[in-house]
Amino acid sequence: MTQPLISFCIPTNGISKWVFPVLDSIYNQQIDNALFEVVVEDNGKNVEFKKKMRAYALVHINIQYSETKAHEFLSEVESYKKARGLFIKFINHRTVLKPGALQYFIDFVHINKEEKPCVYFGNGVIKSVDGQEKYSTFNDFVANLSYFSSWSTGMGFWKEDFKKIPIDQRYNVLFPHTTILFNEPKKSKYIIDNNILLDELSVGNIPKGRYNLFYAFAVEYPAIICDLLRRNLITEKTFLKVKNENHAFIQGLYFDYIVLKKSCSYNLEHYKESLDVFYSYKELKKDIFVLFVYRCFRKIMHLLKICISIGRKGK
Repeated sequence: MTQPLISFCIPTNGISKWVFPVLDSIYNQQIDNALFEVVVEDNGKNVEFKKKMRAYALVHINIQYSETKAHEFLSEVESYKKARGLFIKFINHRTVLKPGALQYFIDFVHINKEEKPCVYFGNGVIKSVDGQEKYSTFNDFVANLSYFSSWSTGMGFWKEDFKKIPIDQRYNVLFPHTTILFNEPKKSKYIIDNNILLDELSVGNIPKGRYNLFYAFAVEYPAIICDLLRRNLITEKTFLKVKNENHAFIQGLYFDYIVLKKSCSYNLEHYKESLDVFYSYKELKKDIFVLFVYRCFRKIMHLLKICISIGRKGK
């Protein structure tokens, strides 16, 4: 069987409302099925989804559908092990491909298959990167990627590089993709591709995640970046940059889920303790107060402008 150019790996816990629109967004692009494959790794218990998924796979011969007992995010790694493509692209089970995205990924593989650079697809979220930017060192790659390296949706890598990882490798349970992303610190080229290729489906009332949110982003993720520093793979300047920008991200989480008490499925236990490991809970509260005052001021100014505009029109 001919090796496909690219494998789209979709780990899921079996949510039909998300997975099938994602699959349709791939197959609706009318690309030769011999050029790609889809690997769906299911660690859920949704019997109806399993039946529907098997039926879908019968229609599309380039789908690998498997059930796994791998816990939560580790099902991601299981999908990579089964992938046969020259290049592997992680696809979140709630992100659909935009029209033309499949051809874009195929073209990327064709252009880069000899050099095989380390790449991350930012999908427009990395505001400091315009289009596609290249770096010659791992340190610059990590610095410009910043805390977005915690986001698995941007993952793409070469099967050849994945095979270099030992079979008995222990993957980070919360961020298994970082084990792969940071396993190539000696490449000659690194790429951050920030072109918008995916659209995220509405979460609605479906639980998005049940892991401990503040432990994940305030303890586990900074520890991963700190380990890069300890191994002399990044500079102290880069570590502090990523740590501080991750702090701003955590402030937003705190404001939404602790201050505003927005509904979520995340585990928010022991957030104070988690925030005191790499950061300062006391200082964060001060920053949040300033942020709250600033947002209130902006809202008041916005309302004031509206009132003035209405007043002028009434004259």
